[in-house]
Amino acid sequence: MAGKHSPNTLRNYLAIHETALQRLSRDGFVESHDLSLVPLGGGAIMMEGKIQCEGGLVCTVEKILAIVDATDGDNPLVQTARFAYNVHVAGHHNLFRYDNVHAYKGHADASHRHAFDWRTGEAGEIRWVGAEWPTLGEVLEEARGWFWEHRQELA
Repeated sequence: MAGKHSPNTLRNYLAIHETALQRLSRDGFVESHDLSLVPLGGGAIMMEGKIQCEGGLVCTVEKILAIVDATDGDNPLVQTARFAYNVHVAGHHNLFRYDNVHAYKGHADASHRHAFDWRTGEAGEIRWVGAEWPTLGEVLEEARGWFWEHRQELA
């Protein structure tokens, strides 16, 4: 797979990840996070945790990085195999979730976006995103855009 979801060394992957989080922190949108990496058996690493954002938005992250090539021991080649990014409003309901942890009828693959009404929790559109699924940084940018459009409603 070419492009933003291509295999990358773990160090480069984490540097890109940290750069996105730091930029959003400097801008004041990301307030804190507890993301951690957990080695899994079978040649994989899990990234999990929560990112606390402005306006009470929270992004829960569960991502499996497959180790594609472990030749470089401390800096293996990794690629996202499974992902779930769930954004909700603290004290309320989900806003949206991107994931590939289950197939959805009629979609060419498992990568899709769920929409929700954050006030009621009612499920909305499920849209296939395929190979164009967003990076975590892009999900946070989408959440920030939603916050700026709806900040008056959150007050």
